[in-house]
Amino acid sequence: MTFLENLSLGSLVAPVAEAEFRTRYWEQKPLIVHRDDRNYYGDLFTLRDFDDAMTRAPSYVKIANEAIKKHGQYKSNTARGLDGVLADMRDGSTLVLDQWHHREPKLGLLCRSLAQEVGHAFQTNLYLTPPNGKGFPPHWDNHDVFVLQVLGSKRWKIEKERRAFPDRKDVIEKEGRELRGELYDFTLMQGDVIYIPRGFVHAAECGSEHSLHITLGVTSFFWSDLLHTLIKAAILRDQSLRAAMPLGFLHGDRQTLVNRMVTAMRDASDESFIGSVVDQYRDELVGKFPLDVSGQIEEFFQPTSLALDDVVGPRRGIVYRMHVADDSVRLTFGGRSIVFLDIFREALEFTFKTQAFAIRDLPGDLADEEKVVFIERLVQEGLVVRK
Repeated sequence: MTFLENLSLGSLVAPVAEAEFRTRYWEQKPLIVHRDDRNYYGDLFTLRDFDDAMTRAPSYVKIANEAIKKHGQYKSNTARGLDGVLADMRDGSTLVLDQWHHREPKLGLLCRSLAQEVGHAFQTNLYLTPPNGKGFPPHWDNHDVFVLQVLGSKRWKIEKERRAFPDRKDVIEKEGRELRGELYDFTLMQGDVIYIPRGFVHAAECGSEHSLHITLGVTSFFWSDLLHTLIKAAILRDQSLRAAMPLGFLHGDRQTLVNRMVTAMRDASDESFIGSVVDQYRDELVGKFPLDVSGQIEEFFQPTSLALDDVVGPRRGIVYRMHVADDSVRLTFGGRSIVFLDIFREALEFTFKTQAFAIRDLPGDLADEEKVVFIERLVQEGLVVRK
């Protein structure tokens, strides 16, 4: 569990420096990291975990076998479905479990921890390929991905030139998928990672060794999302923008329409207005990140008292926003907000920046009883856990 316990964007791309990844690779070009460390991911996800996942009867299992042009999915909660999955696996098909971070706590924590740091959401798909198996045909994805090779090895080919810069709803055409031009051609070994920005065509296949990898997809938020939010807010603020355009506008003076739009854009460019929209947008995004509710039901029905010497810390992977006002602090997380008096501001900042601490070590002008009650409230909300 060392990888997951020390997870960060830096450890995900190490030994490449995080600063180098941000400036040279993020959304620009693929990054291939060879580590020569088969144990780098520890027991993040093992063959036994995949086996256990199949016994939990996922609603469906995808299979992909480009060698015989067979791609599809089985409902795995039936005997015929499971028989089909296993038969295709033995014939060389890749087995795919989608969105497994919703079912596997380790993968859920992987996604939440990275989301907390970088601000974008993450998802996981699992790919198990038998020896000499070849899964999907060459394609690009409409989102960036990190490929974590957790077992075995796989040969990859990635075009060096981006084929497209797709939106999140775009999909590659069925025609023209063959690999073109200069390629990265390499074998990803256990413990290695690839970063592939959206729009780069790639394909992979196994040699004599089987492969299990996690595709960690990035569900990004784009500048266009924020711009659309700004335009909607401008329309709500200015009722005249909800009016119909003048009669005969299709054939009338073009400049009238241009002038009206220039005025609208100028009004929307007010810095204080844009600042308020940005704050609202970021608060709304917080509500899109899933919360970890593990242990909260037990804590509610069987609460245990806290004492000053108890060691606590923030729950990992909590995406939150903190708003400081003159006399209060508002904490936004999930779909909720909690307001604290300003005397708790220093304690709040300390709590979310300190991995583990004794309750008595909380800073600020707080009495011992106030410290305990403060932490009890955060425990009840699922934001703080015992260490």
